[in-house]
Amino acid sequence: MDTSAEFLEQLIKKVISEKSNITLIQFRDEYLQTIKFTHSKSYLRSVEYTFKDLLKFSDNLLLSRFDVRFMESYIISTFKRSKYTAALHYRTLKAAFNKAVDWNYIPSNPLNKVKLPRFQKSKPSFINQEELEIILKYVVPENLKDIYRFAFFTGLRLAEIINLKWKNVNMKERIIQVGDEDFDTKAKKIREIPFCGQVFDILAPRVPRIIKQKKSFVFTKENNYPYTNDYISKTFKKAVKKTELNQTIHFHSLRHSFASTLIKNGVSIYSLKELLGHSSISVTEIYSHLNMDTLKIDINKFEYLSGIGS
Repeated sequence: MDTSAEFLEQLIKKVISEKSNITLIQFRDEYLQTIKFTHSKSYLRSVEYTFKDLLKFSDNLLLSRFDVRFMESYIISTFKRSKYTAALHYRTLKAAFNKAVDWNYIPSNPLNKVKLPRFQKSKPSFINQEELEIILKYVVPENLKDIYRFAFFTGLRLAEIINLKWKNVNMKERIIQVGDEDFDTKAKKIREIPFCGQVFDILAPRVPRIIKQKKSFVFTKENNYPYTNDYISKTFKKAVKKTELNQTIHFHSLRHSFASTLIKNGVSIYSLKELLGHSSISVTEIYSHLNMDTLKIDINKFEYLSGIGS
Protein backbone atom coordinates (compact mmCIF):
# COMPACT_ATOMS: atom_id res chain seq x y z
CA MET A 1 0.00 0.00 0.00
CA ASP A 2 1.35 3.45 -0.98
CA THR A 3 2.36 5.85 1.73
CA SER A 4 0.86 9.35 1.67
CA ALA A 5 4.16 10.77 0.35
CA GLU A 6 4.32 8.26 -2.50
CA PHE A 7 0.68 8.85 -3.34
CA LEU A 8 1.25 12.61 -3.47
CA GLU A 9 4.30 12.18 -5.70
CA GLN A 10 2.38 9.99 -8.13
CA LEU A 11 -0.51 12.44 -8.15
CA ILE A 12 1.84 15.32 -9.00
CA LYS A 13 3.41 13.30 -11.82
CA LYS A 14 -0.04 12.52 -13.17
CA VAL A 15 -1.09 16.18 -13.14
CA ILE A 16 2.19 17.23 -14.80
CA SER A 17 1.80 14.51 -17.41
CA GLU A 18 -1.66 15.79 -18.27
CA LYS A 19 -0.27 19.31 -18.72
CA SER A 20 2.97 18.34 -20.45
CA ASN A 21 1.70 19.29 -23.91
CA ILE A 22 1.86 23.05 -23.27
CA THR A 23 4.24 24.87 -25.60
CA LEU A 24 6.62 27.73 -24.82
CA ILE A 25 4.39 30.26 -26.60
CA GLN A 26 1.30 29.07 -24.75
CA PHE A 27 3.11 29.39 -21.45
CA ARG A 28 4.52 32.80 -22.37
CA ASP A 29 1.06 34.18 -23.20
CA GLU A 30 -0.45 32.80 -20.01
CA TYR A 31 2.45 34.08 -17.91
CA LEU A 32 2.26 37.58 -19.39
CA GLN A 33 -1.47 37.68 -18.81
CA THR A 34 -0.91 36.86 -15.15
CA ILE A 35 1.88 39.32 -14.34
CA LYS A 36 0.47 42.31 -16.22
CA PHE A 37 -1.57 43.22 -13.14
CA THR A 38 1.34 42.98 -10.71
CA HIS A 39 4.36 44.30 -12.65
CA SER A 40 5.34 47.46 -14.51
CA LYS A 41 5.05 47.92 -18.27
CA SER A 42 8.83 48.05 -18.55
CA TYR A 43 9.12 44.66 -16.82
CA LEU A 44 6.50 43.20 -19.18
CA ARG A 45 8.51 44.44 -22.16
CA SER A 46 11.58 42.82 -20.64
CA VAL A 47 9.74 39.49 -20.29
CA GLU A 48 8.53 39.68 -23.89
CA TYR A 49 12.08 40.40 -25.05
CA THR A 50 13.45 37.42 -23.11
CA PHE A 51 10.88 34.96 -24.46
CA LYS A 52 11.43 36.26 -27.99
CA ASP A 53 15.14 35.53 -27.64
CA LEU A 54 14.53 32.07 -26.20
CA LEU A 55 12.15 31.26 -29.05
CA LYS A 56 14.86 32.15 -31.57
CA PHE A 57 17.17 29.69 -29.85
CA SER A 58 14.67 26.88 -29.28
CA ASP A 59 11.66 27.38 -31.54
CA ASN A 60 8.24 26.68 -30.02
CA LEU A 61 9.09 23.48 -28.15
CA LEU A 62 7.03 21.84 -25.44
CA LEU A 63 7.80 23.38 -22.07
CA SER A 64 8.82 19.97 -20.76
CA ARG A 65 11.75 19.96 -23.22
CA PHE A 66 13.51 22.81 -21.44
CA ASP A 67 15.62 20.72 -19.09
CA VAL A 68 18.83 21.65 -17.24
CA ARG A 69 21.16 20.81 -20.14
CA PHE A 70 19.09 22.77 -22.66
CA MET A 71 18.83 25.88 -20.46
CA GLU A 72 22.52 25.76 -19.61
CA SER A 73 23.30 25.69 -23.32
CA TYR A 74 21.01 28.68 -23.91
CA ILE A 75 22.47 30.79 -21.08
CA ILE A 76 26.07 30.08 -22.15
CA SER A 77 25.21 30.91 -25.77
CA THR A 78 23.62 34.20 -24.70
CA PHE A 79 26.53 35.00 -22.38
CA LYS A 80 28.95 34.79 -25.31
CA ARG A 81 26.93 37.49 -27.08
CA SER A 82 26.32 39.73 -24.07
CA LYS A 83 26.94 39.00 -20.40
CA TYR A 84 24.40 41.61 -19.31
CA THR A 85 21.71 40.21 -21.61
CA ALA A 86 22.43 36.73 -20.27
CA ALA A 87 22.00 37.97 -16.71
CA LEU A 88 18.68 39.62 -17.63
CA HIS A 89 17.34 36.51 -19.36
CA TYR A 90 18.54 34.27 -16.53
CA ARG A 91 16.65 36.29 -13.88
CA THR A 92 13.53 36.65 -16.02
CA LEU A 93 13.27 32.99 -17.02
CA LYS A 94 14.03 31.75 -13.53
CA ALA A 95 11.03 33.70 -12.22
CA ALA A 96 8.87 32.48 -15.12
CA PHE A 97 9.80 28.82 -14.66
CA ASN A 98 9.07 29.10 -10.95
CA LYS A 99 5.53 30.00 -11.96
CA ALA A 100 5.46 27.02 -14.35
CA VAL A 101 6.33 24.79 -11.39
CA ASP A 102 3.52 26.39 -9.33
CA TRP A 103 1.13 25.61 -12.17
CA ASN A 104 2.38 22.01 -12.40
CA TYR A 105 3.53 22.47 -16.00
CA ILE A 106 7.03 21.21 -15.11
CA PRO A 107 8.22 19.18 -12.09
CA SER A 108 11.11 21.53 -11.21
CA ASN A 109 12.82 24.71 -12.35
CA PRO A 110 15.77 23.75 -14.62
CA LEU A 111 17.50 27.09 -13.93
CA ASN A 112 17.86 26.19 -10.25
CA LYS A 113 20.72 23.94 -11.34
CA VAL A 114 22.19 26.34 -13.90
CA LYS A 115 24.81 28.82 -12.71
CA LEU A 116 25.16 32.13 -14.48
CA PRO A 117 28.85 32.68 -15.37
CA ARG A 118 30.38 35.32 -13.10
CA PHE A 119 31.56 38.59 -14.57
CA GLN A 120 32.86 41.91 -13.35
CA LYS A 121 30.19 44.58 -13.37
CA SER A 122 31.05 48.05 -14.60
CA LYS A 123 30.93 51.02 -12.26
CA PRO A 124 27.74 53.13 -12.33
CA SER A 125 28.04 56.50 -14.07
CA PHE A 126 27.92 59.59 -11.83
CA ILE A 127 27.63 63.30 -12.55
CA ASN A 128 27.81 66.41 -10.38
CA GLN A 129 25.42 69.35 -10.41
CA GLU A 130 27.58 71.34 -12.82
CA GLU A 131 27.54 68.47 -15.31
CA LEU A 132 23.78 68.14 -14.90
CA GLU A 133 23.33 71.77 -15.91
CA ILE A 134 25.50 71.20 -18.98
CA ILE A 135 23.19 68.38 -20.05
CA LEU A 136 20.05 70.42 -19.34
CA LYS A 137 21.16 73.09 -21.82
CA TYR A 138 20.31 70.58 -24.56
CA VAL A 139 17.00 69.33 -23.10
CA VAL A 140 13.92 70.10 -25.17
CA PRO A 141 11.15 70.84 -24.23
CA GLU A 142 12.07 73.20 -21.41
CA ASN A 143 9.50 71.86 -18.92
CA LEU A 144 11.31 68.52 -18.68
CA LYS A 145 14.30 70.10 -16.93
CA ASP A 146 12.47 70.09 -13.59
CA ILE A 147 12.05 66.31 -13.81
CA TYR A 148 15.78 65.76 -14.28
CA ARG A 149 16.71 68.14 -11.46
CA PHE A 150 14.10 66.47 -9.25
CA ALA A 151 15.65 63.06 -9.99
CA PHE A 152 19.13 64.36 -9.18
CA PHE A 153 18.09 65.80 -5.81
CA THR A 154 15.78 62.96 -4.67
CA GLY A 155 17.31 59.79 -6.10
CA LEU A 156 13.85 58.51 -7.03
CA ARG A 157 13.46 55.96 -9.81
CA LEU A 158 11.92 57.18 -13.06
CA ALA A 159 8.68 55.23 -12.51
CA GLU A 160 8.42 56.69 -8.99
CA ILE A 161 8.73 60.22 -10.35
CA ILE A 162 6.23 60.04 -13.19
CA ASN A 163 3.70 58.32 -10.91
CA LEU A 164 4.14 60.79 -8.04
CA LYS A 165 0.87 62.52 -7.07
CA TRP A 166 0.37 65.76 -5.19
CA LYS A 167 -1.60 63.97 -2.49
CA ASN A 168 1.66 62.20 -1.59
CA VAL A 169 3.68 65.41 -1.27
CA ASN A 170 3.72 67.19 2.09
CA MET A 171 5.15 70.63 1.34
CA LYS A 172 4.89 71.77 4.96
CA GLU A 173 6.85 68.87 6.42
CA ARG A 174 8.93 68.45 3.24
CA ILE A 175 8.16 64.74 2.97
CA ILE A 176 7.31 62.63 -0.06
CA GLN A 177 5.40 59.36 0.13
CA VAL A 178 6.66 57.00 -2.56
CA GLY A 179 4.04 54.45 -3.60
CA ASP A 180 0.32 54.22 -2.87
CA GLU A 181 -2.74 52.09 -3.64
CA ASP A 182 -2.39 52.90 -7.36
CA PHE A 183 1.38 52.56 -7.74
CA ASP A 184 3.62 49.75 -6.47
CA THR A 185 7.28 50.53 -5.85
CA LYS A 186 9.98 48.12 -7.03
CA ALA A 187 10.34 46.76 -3.49
CA LYS A 188 6.53 46.55 -3.14
CA LYS A 189 6.79 48.77 -0.08
CA ILE A 190 5.51 52.30 0.50
CA ARG A 191 8.20 54.56 1.94
CA GLU A 192 8.41 58.17 3.10
CA ILE A 193 11.47 60.31 2.45
CA PRO A 194 12.34 63.92 3.32
CA PHE A 195 13.36 66.31 0.57
CA CYS A 196 15.87 69.14 0.47
CA GLY A 197 15.52 72.85 -0.31
CA GLN A 198 16.35 72.41 -3.98
CA VAL A 199 13.40 70.02 -4.35
CA PHE A 200 11.13 72.44 -2.50
CA ASP A 201 12.10 75.16 -4.99
CA ILE A 202 11.23 72.83 -7.89
CA LEU A 203 7.84 71.88 -6.44
CA ALA A 204 6.64 75.17 -4.96
CA PRO A 205 5.84 76.95 -8.27
CA ARG A 206 4.04 73.85 -9.54
CA VAL A 207 1.61 73.29 -6.65
CA PRO A 208 -1.92 73.44 -8.13
CA ARG A 209 -4.60 75.57 -6.52
CA ILE A 210 -6.95 72.59 -6.42
CA ILE A 211 -5.53 69.10 -5.93
CA LYS A 212 -7.71 66.30 -7.27
CA GLN A 213 -7.17 63.28 -5.05
CA LYS A 214 -7.23 60.57 -7.69
CA LYS A 215 -5.17 61.67 -10.71
CA SER A 216 -3.30 64.82 -9.87
CA PHE A 217 0.27 63.97 -10.92
CA VAL A 218 3.16 66.26 -10.03
CA PHE A 219 4.83 66.08 -13.45
CA THR A 220 2.49 66.00 -16.44
CA LYS A 221 2.16 67.01 -20.06
CA GLU A 222 0.10 70.07 -20.99
CA ASN A 223 -2.99 67.84 -21.22
CA ASN A 224 -2.40 66.72 -17.59
CA TYR A 225 -1.51 63.18 -18.63
CA PRO A 226 1.66 61.66 -17.12
CA TYR A 227 4.78 61.12 -19.19
CA THR A 228 6.00 57.69 -20.26
CA ASN A 229 9.27 56.18 -19.03
CA ASP A 230 10.66 55.88 -22.57
CA TYR A 231 10.00 59.51 -23.47
CA ILE A 232 11.72 60.87 -20.36
CA SER A 233 14.74 58.56 -20.56
CA LYS A 234 15.26 58.95 -24.33
CA THR A 235 14.99 62.75 -24.17
CA PHE A 236 17.66 62.82 -21.47
CA LYS A 237 19.94 60.51 -23.47
CA LYS A 238 19.56 62.71 -26.57
CA ALA A 239 20.76 65.67 -24.53
CA VAL A 240 23.73 63.70 -23.16
CA LYS A 241 24.82 62.80 -26.70
CA LYS A 242 25.10 66.49 -27.56
CA THR A 243 27.62 67.08 -24.77
CA GLU A 244 31.27 66.04 -24.41
CA LEU A 245 30.51 64.22 -21.18
CA ASN A 246 30.77 60.47 -20.57
CA GLN A 247 28.37 58.89 -23.07
CA THR A 248 27.48 56.06 -20.68
CA ILE A 249 25.42 58.58 -18.68
CA HIS A 250 21.68 57.88 -18.79
CA PHE A 251 18.61 58.77 -16.72
CA HIS A 252 19.37 56.21 -13.99
CA SER A 253 22.75 57.93 -13.57
CA LEU A 254 20.85 60.71 -11.80
CA ARG A 255 19.88 58.22 -9.07
CA HIS A 256 23.48 57.02 -8.85
CA SER A 257 24.63 60.64 -8.63
CA PHE A 258 22.25 61.35 -5.75
CA ALA A 259 23.63 58.33 -3.89
CA SER A 260 27.27 59.11 -4.60
CA THR A 261 26.90 62.74 -3.49
CA LEU A 262 25.44 61.68 -0.14
CA ILE A 263 28.02 58.95 0.46
CA LYS A 264 30.90 61.30 -0.33
CA ASN A 265 29.50 63.73 2.22
CA GLY A 266 29.38 61.21 5.04
CA VAL A 267 25.81 59.87 4.89
CA SER A 268 25.68 56.31 6.23
CA ILE A 269 25.00 53.39 3.93
CA TYR A 270 21.97 52.51 6.09
CA SER A 271 20.38 55.95 5.70
CA LEU A 272 21.03 55.78 1.97
CA LYS A 273 19.30 52.39 1.80
CA GLU A 274 16.10 53.93 3.22
CA LEU A 275 16.24 56.95 0.93
CA LEU A 276 16.74 54.82 -2.17
CA GLY A 277 14.14 52.23 -1.17
CA HIS A 278 16.45 49.25 -1.57
CA SER A 279 15.08 45.94 -0.31
CA SER A 280 18.52 44.83 0.90
CA ILE A 281 21.61 46.63 2.20
CA SER A 282 23.70 44.50 -0.18
CA VAL A 283 22.24 46.49 -3.10
CA THR A 284 23.22 49.80 -1.50
CA GLU A 285 26.75 48.61 -0.82
CA ILE A 286 27.76 49.26 -4.44
CA TYR A 287 28.26 52.87 -3.29
CA SER A 288 30.32 52.05 -0.20
CA HIS A 289 33.66 52.46 -2.01
CA LEU A 290 32.97 56.09 -2.92
CA ASN A 291 33.92 57.76 0.35
CA MET A 292 37.66 57.73 -0.37
CA ASP A 293 38.47 60.32 2.30
CA THR A 294 37.02 58.08 5.00
CA LEU A 295 38.83 55.06 3.57
CA LYS A 296 42.14 56.95 3.65
CA ILE A 297 41.61 57.88 7.31
CA ASP A 298 40.74 54.29 8.14
CA ILE A 299 43.74 52.80 6.32
CA ASN A 300 46.11 55.22 8.09
CA LYS A 301 44.98 53.72 11.38
CA PHE A 302 46.90 50.61 10.35
CA GLU A 303 50.18 52.41 11.07
CA TYR A 304 49.21 52.89 14.71
CA LEU A 305 47.66 49.45 15.09
CA SER A 306 50.85 47.83 13.81
CA GLY A 307 53.17 50.06 15.80
CA ILE A 308 54.66 51.66 12.69
CA GLY A 309 53.53 55.14 13.69
CA SER A 310 54.48 54.88 17.37
